[in-house]
Order: sequence, then C-alpha cells, then structure tokens
Amino acid sequence: MKLDKWFYTLDDALWLLPDEEGRDEAAFVKRVLKLRKGQSVLDAPCGAGRVAYHLAKMGCSVTGVDLRAVFVERAQRRFRNQDLAGEFVVMDLRQLDFTKEFDGIYNWGGSFGYFTDADNLDVLRRYSRALRSNGRIVIDQVNRERLLRNFAVEMHPSERMTHLNRWDKKVQRVMTERILDGRNDPRNMSSMRLYKPRQMKLLFESAGLDLVEIYGSLSGNVLTRSSRRVYFVGRKRM
Repeated sequence: MKLDKWFYTLDDALWLLPDEEGRDEAAFVKRVLKLRKGQSVLDAPCGAGRVAYHLAKMGCSVTGVDLRAVFVERAQRRFRNQDLAGEFVVMDLRQLDFTKEFDGIYNWGGSFGYFTDADNLDVLRRYSRALRSNGRIVIDQVNRERLLRNFAVEMHPSERMTHLNRWDKKVQRVMTERILDGRNDPRNMSSMRLYKPRQMKLLFESAGLDLVEIYGSLSGNVLTRSSRRVYFVGRKRM
C-alpha cells in the first residue's frame, strides 16, 4: 500500500460521524483557537461540515476544503438549508494556497498524518502560510502512547466492520485493514503517521509555528498516557 494513496479508495461510508454530533467539538475548537464572532476559520479537511456547521452557528466565518466532492456538496446543502454562510471547496490538502486569510485552522478527526513525512510537513507549512500573525491551529490525533500501550490486532468490532491494526515501527504508522460485512477489501486499508508531542513540536517549529498547548480531552484536561486523543495547539509567529 502506498502511503499517500489510500485515502482515494477508502469507502465514503467509512469516513463520517453523524451530522448531529459536533457541538462540543466546535466549542473546544473555538475556545483553543481564541476565535471571536466574525473571525475566519479554515476546516481542512472538512468532511461534510459536521463541526463547521456549529462554528458557523457560533458566529464564525467558515471555509472548508475536502478531497471528496460528495462531502463538499453535502456541507454546502446543509449550510444552504439552514441559511448559514460558508464557503466549501473540493481540494487536496497538499494544494492549499491561502495566504494570511484565517484567524484559526483546525485539522480534525485524526486527519493529520495521511501523507509521507515530507508531505505532512508541507501541509503544515501551507496551514501556517494561511494563518494571520498570531493565528492559531489545532490538530487532533489518536494518542499514540495509549494506542501502543493498549494495542490490539482486532479493534472496534461491530455488526458491519472490524478493524485489524498493526504498528509499523520503521515508519511510525498505524496500518489498518477494514473487514466490512465480512469482506476484506484492500481498498479500505489505511496508513496513519502518529506523532509524539516532541515530534509534533519540531514539526510545528519547522513550519513557523510555536506549539503552545497540548490537551488530552475536549474538557481541556492535560494529556496523559490514558488520554484517547491528543490536541496540539500552535500559534503562528509574528
């Protein structure tokens, strides 16, 4: 499996959480990015605008980009039906080309680490270029330490799907096969680079960002070994 190709083939049905969810996540994003009413925020990748919807309801000016046209169209339709302002564009993260347009950016749902190390850094630099001075970014990932301490080959079995995970130490990525309805389709494999806090700090610095906060929950708890998620908050240098 090529590291930078898997997300083209993963089934659409395996990406999105229910539209009804997202209010608490949006409140966390707004808080850690220090967004005020009317300020601009980039959701990249945005999926179907699940979190962006609530940020728009909170008064933020939202722009979303995503690789999948069907997700972008769904977000546009939801905003239009709710009479909310928001701009959504079909775009690969590696093609982001904004310059000092946003007060905040968030990469949500474990969507950072899709690419090669070089491309991941390039995406972060594109985020940094898109931020205004002192603008903030938050990146959400699975907590690598907890995952490796509690690693299981078979995770999250359900009636329809089972995840088969393995850790590739050489490239520091979690590789996942998905058995959907009893069928192991290679198109539904994924590969995710997970970063330690000190690795993310160096990555941020290489992109002109300072890593200013690390959280282990949406409640703002500190990161611990048992935290399921890790939220890295950066600030663009002057």
